[in-house]
Amino acid sequence: MNTSQSNNAAQSKTNALRDKFENHKFLTCAGTETYLYFQQGFEMPEFCAFSVFEHPDEIDKLEKDHLSKVLSAAANSGHGLLVDVLVWRAQPDFLKLLGRDPTSEQLRTVHEVAIGRTRAFVDEWREDNGYDADSFPVLIVADIGPRGDGYKVEDPNASSESLRTYHSKQLQIIKEVGGVDLVCAYTITSVEESVGIVQACADAGLPVVISPTIETDGRLPDGNNLNYLIEKVDKETDSAPLFYMVNCAHPTHLRPTLERAAKADEKWLGRFRGFRANASCKSHEELDNSTELDRGDVDVLAREMAEIRETFGLHVVGGCCGTDHEHISALASTAA
Repeated sequence: MNTSQSNNAAQSKTNALRDKFENHKFLTCAGTETYLYFQQGFEMPEFCAFSVFEHPDEIDKLEKDHLSKVLSAAANSGHGLLVDVLVWRAQPDFLKLLGRDPTSEQLRTVHEVAIGRTRAFVDEWREDNGYDADSFPVLIVADIGPRGDGYKVEDPNASSESLRTYHSKQLQIIKEVGGVDLVCAYTITSVEESVGIVQACADAGLPVVISPTIETDGRLPDGNNLNYLIEKVDKETDSAPLFYMVNCAHPTHLRPTLERAAKADEKWLGRFRGFRANASCKSHEELDNSTELDRGDVDVLAREMAEIRETFGLHVVGGCCGTDHEHISALASTAA
């Protein structure tokens, strides 16, 4: 396949995903990392959730006690579901921190196992419960993360081009391994990294959703407003992302920004189509220093998320840090 054919195939896949999101409401999984650490008691080195696939008893437990219940909640309420393959930190810097060789072969093995196991479990669950791809659409998501910490900008001077090069290593492997429907870049902390990731996804022919995190004041960790990020990334990448989301923030942190944009009829709001909420209304600094899990109020969070989805026409809602299958079940029922 030549470059032109590859680009056409990638665009065709992107268009098909746009249609799917326009015609079906989706939920996401919950905050799997915090569930693993606080509720399942699985010690993740460097918060690398992909390490759970290396422990057969632990991944079996996660699938039985958590993921199967998320699948049931989405399917029973008529939603589709975005399922993460837990590669948020499966990137060269974190493999180095784990004392592993961050070569392409090490990265490839991590992704082959994570994607293969996740897709196989979803396919088996659907078959066992009488669903097919039409009656219960599930999208397998390569959930990539920022370079470094998810709550602060690792290198304020890093250019979008340098970050494009860095993320290309993981994204090319994701493309080669196959088995995912799209990339979701979660908890992104800066505009420059967002641009770099979108460009790297374009290089690999992978559809992408960009999902920054925001602080309690509604700004990204790099200090920029959400509208600036969306407008800047769209300008630099010819509106390549499928759409934009926010994750790892509470509804009270995001809603004022959306309400101001709606009141002013700002165009960027039409590109904002998803939200994965934290259970807690605490700031990132407070959460970082927490030794106990804050699950918030399950029913209140579900109502707040359902209202945001309805008011702002979101395609995707779900949970992030502190949420689990109970939060997703409540949201599925409330937003059905």
